Amino acid sequence: MIAFNRIFLFLDEPSLTDMPCDVLNGIIVCQVNISTLCDIFTLQSPWVEITERRVRYYANVVFEDSSSVDEWALEVEDVVTLIWQGKTNTIRYIEGKKYTAELLQFWVLHTFFPLVLELANLSHILHVSTVEIDKKPILFSALSGGGKSTLLNYFLKQGHRIYGDDTVAIEEIDGSYKVVASYPFHRPYRKAEVLGYPIDNFATEVKPLYRVYRLDKSSETSKIKIEELHGVEKFETLYQSQFVTFENLTKSRYNFATKMAQQAQVFKISVPWDMERLEEVYQALLIHNGI
Repeated sequence: MIAFNRIFLFLDEPSLTDMPCDVLNGIIVCQVNISTLCDIFTLQSPWVEITERRVRYYANVVFEDSSSVDEWALEVEDVVTLIWQGKTNTIRYIEGKKYTAELLQFWVLHTFFPLVLELANLSHILHVSTVEIDKKPILFSALSGGGKSTLLNYFLKQGHRIYGDDTVAIEEIDGSYKVVASYPFHRPYRKAEVLGYPIDNFATEVKPLYRVYRLDKSSETSKIKIEELHGVEKFETLYQSQFVTFENLTKSRYNFATKMAQQAQVFKISVPWDMERLEEVYQALLIHNGI
């Protein structure tokens, strides 16, 4: 499976691996038998809630005090503990009493590896849906339940390529921002710990970020308006679009949003809360992007 521009090989779960296991530069995911993480890591965070589960991390350095964290672990209570060993591109895991292969896949792709990229200072992860319009990546930002997946589903049905249903990676390269597709699944419904169904029309190239649209709910009869954002409102849209985080990452994400706001074009679009008007929203976005 290709996700975040990398090949993931689940060695102990053949049903999750659709590529040969001798592929170079892959992310290896394999089981390990370890009784306690306290013998490996000196720091342990308090429990926090993510995706309706309690989780906590283990490390040997304070995340905010290090420019890059190459070894750490995430414990998902009763499900799985994931250990990142960056020098070997390996994720080792310890099964919990509620472990399943599907939950392993979800936590690796949806939560753990995005945080790996953040902590290793390789990418920043945004909580957005991302489609391609005229071969350019367009990001949709909204609070949970704000219509991102619904709009992406409509674009998908119209034949547009998808970069990510729920998250996308952003890499800063030579002062510009590039979009890296996340994982090839789409979840048009809201159900915790489920990736959704596979997407065939999934992007694989890394491309420059084109535009960001903040979806603003409006009444069923409202006009569809698109306005460019500036200043504080632009910064807040980017900052609030960032992926789930531990408190220790707040400073780095604030800095990232500040820099990105200096370059990225950000707009808000009023979206009538009426499924029958999705075609109008779709057409408005196409016209705004010169189609």
